[in-house]
Amino acid sequence: MFDFIFDVYYRTLDAIFMPLIEHLHPAIAILIIAFLVSFIINLATKLLVDQDKMAKLKKEIQEFQVKYKRAMKDPEMLQKLQEEQQKMMEMQMEMMKMSFKPMIYTWIPIIAIFAYLRHVYGYGGVFHTLYPDWNGVIVHLPYILSKILFVSFWHWLGSIFYKGGFGIVSDATLGWLGWYILCSMATSMVLRKVMGIK
Repeated sequence: MFDFIFDVYYRTLDAIFMPLIEHLHPAIAILIIAFLVSFIINLATKLLVDQDKMAKLKKEIQEFQVKYKRAMKDPEMLQKLQEEQQKMMEMQMEMMKMSFKPMIYTWIPIIAIFAYLRHVYGYGGVFHTLYPDWNGVIVHLPYILSKILFVSFWHWLGSIFYKGGFGIVSDATLGWLGWYILCSMATSMVLRKVMGIK
């Protein structure tokens, strides 16, 4: 039963994304997929979260934090702010609830995209079948960038949880997962600015 569902799922997404996969470098194809997923997530956030209310809450919380830092030197003022602190905690809770609301609708598609990308770019996946000599590397990063992003740490961490598959070519390379995460973070930040998400 589940094999049939996965087969239909993979075939459906193959029909949509296979032209990208076959004709573009994996780095570009994953960038496009990350952009599409980020767009959907940010659109859900824009539609499901009251942006004005979120901005107002953030502003009030930031103002309180500034007042609280100043009050650390004045015990009397600190006592007054202690009473306001409960209200601020409630505002932070409300802000957190608002932030989580879009996740309810987007976490399943995100997991589904991860499964699909693994199906395509993972060891023994579609791309590996098309190009058997491929070693799993999507991008080679400049040395300094690989150090800033702690690539060797992520390779080590991945080797603990994932046995087999492609070996680590070098500490300056990223596979599909690392590249997707990097692209997703970058495209999401740009889209948040463009879409006016607070």
